[in-house]
Amino acid sequence: MMVVLALLGLGIVQFEWVKAGIVVEKQAFDREFRALLESAALSVAQEPDVAKGILALQQLRRKGQPAPDSLRAGVRFELEEQLREYLEAEQKNLPFSVALTESIWRYPLIVGDRFDWAESAAYRTYSHPIEGTMIEACGCQLFLHLQLRDFLPHLLVRLWVLLALTGLGLSLLLTGFIMLVRKVRRERRLVAVKNDFINTLTHELKTPVFSSSLLLRLLREAIISGHAEKGMDYLDKLVQENEHLKVQIEQVLELASLEQPLYQLEREPLNLQHWLEEVSTSFLAKVEAAGGQLGYKYNAPPGILEVDAGHLTNALNNLLDNALKYSNEPPVITVTLGLKGQNVVLEVQDNGPGIPEDKQDEVFQKFSRLHQGHVQGFGLGLSYVKQIARLHNGEAGVRNHINGGAVFWIQIPGFKPEEADVASKKQIHG
Repeated sequence: MMVVLALLGLGIVQFEWVKAGIVVEKQAFDREFRALLESAALSVAQEPDVAKGILALQQLRRKGQPAPDSLRAGVRFELEEQLREYLEAEQKNLPFSVALTESIWRYPLIVGDRFDWAESAAYRTYSHPIEGTMIEACGCQLFLHLQLRDFLPHLLVRLWVLLALTGLGLSLLLTGFIMLVRKVRRERRLVAVKNDFINTLTHELKTPVFSSSLLLRLLREAIISGHAEKGMDYLDKLVQENEHLKVQIEQVLELASLEQPLYQLEREPLNLQHWLEEVSTSFLAKVEAAGGQLGYKYNAPPGILEVDAGHLTNALNNLLDNALKYSNEPPVITVTLGLKGQNVVLEVQDNGPGIPEDKQDEVFQKFSRLHQGHVQGFGLGLSYVKQIARLHNGEAGVRNHINGGAVFWIQIPGFKPEEADVASKKQIHG
């Protein structure tokens, strides 16, 4: 909340700064044009032909006689030409209109076509008295008026640095605010996910610990009572619970170690066809125990891949375990290994409900579980798969199959056909 208020305060300061800058620039703008008009008014008084025409207009007005249009047009042309020269000299090429009045009551002698006495934000009007010998000759007080139209673009050009900095500042503030909101939302989600992970971890670890405690008590009673057969049975179950607990702890610790930037894989040549058959066959018992089917296909020529066999086996087992958990009844799982160029593509397809497209990236994040409460686990298996693929310079992903179910895949580069491998060995041992 404090950060949001701080960003809001910075935005208000930025706005006030721009407003003050515009005010200062408008004041400078007005000073420049008042000085320009003062110079023009002095020049008018010193120009004999213009002064003569103005005096003639003033005398006709006093006598109440209408002035010839040619006289008005001529004087107005001379005034506009002088003002245009001044504007061009100052590089202020703005559309303008001119007027000439007598006394503070603004009796009009000359009024330009577009000159408007009404006050408006659309234009700026500057006035300055004409002084010098012409005033003595007419015994009057004359005022020269300059009205600028479309002055705002000119003012904005002068303010471009300020406006650019303001735009940059506001963009940074807006970007910062958006990033803050996203970070807060992400942190809240992480807190919720971590809390769920802690609850799941506590539950998953408490079960084998409780079972181990119970088995230890039963084992002790069996030993005391001399029931060796029961004791061995309890001991075997205790070993199983201990292994289960060990696997769960190692799963958490192993993923943490994989995220270390200096982690090194132990790569070795792996015969892919034999490996796929071995891993799939070893998992078959779990699928059959659930009343399901597991099939595997090797759609590639015989070949090897330089990989960390232990980690890659664990990754495939995680995908198989995930497919078994989320398949419909009875589960039907298909494992396929094929090639895409020189990349090995390993796919595991289930017959479950699939994964919504907007959730497909989320399932690879740590602690993420789409069906919380229905399926037990830490939400680390798919994150582990993603890490293993990354460490092998590959990638992992998921898509929904056209016939239903999800297809999780791992793609790893570096496939070597068996023939090429044999040829290289012959060359080495030549």
